Amino acid sequence: MLSELSYGEFARVTEIEGRHGVRRNLNQLGIHVGDVVSVARRGALRGPLLVLVHGMQVALGRGVANQVYVEPIGVEAEKGGSRE
Repeated sequence: MLSELSYGEFARVTEIEGRHGVRRNLNQLGIHVGDVVSVARRGALRGPLLVLVHGMQVALGRGVANQVYVEPIGVEAEKGGSRE
C-alpha cells in the first residue's frame, strides 16, 4: 500500500481500490495505475502523506493512501513519476 511506502522510495501503482469516486478523484489528481510515485513527506501522528507524482506534490489522507496498492521499484528509479 502507498501508506506503507518508505520516504524517498519509488513504487509503481498496481491497483486502486475503492468505489468509483475514489478512483475518479485520484485520477483527477494525476494518480493512475502504472504511474511511478514516491512519498515526499509524512504528516505527524498518522496525518496525510505528501506524494510525488508526475513532478507534482499531492497530499493524500491515510485512508485514501491505504486504497492505493504499489510495487516498490527502489530509491533511484524514475524521478517525476512518468507513465509507461
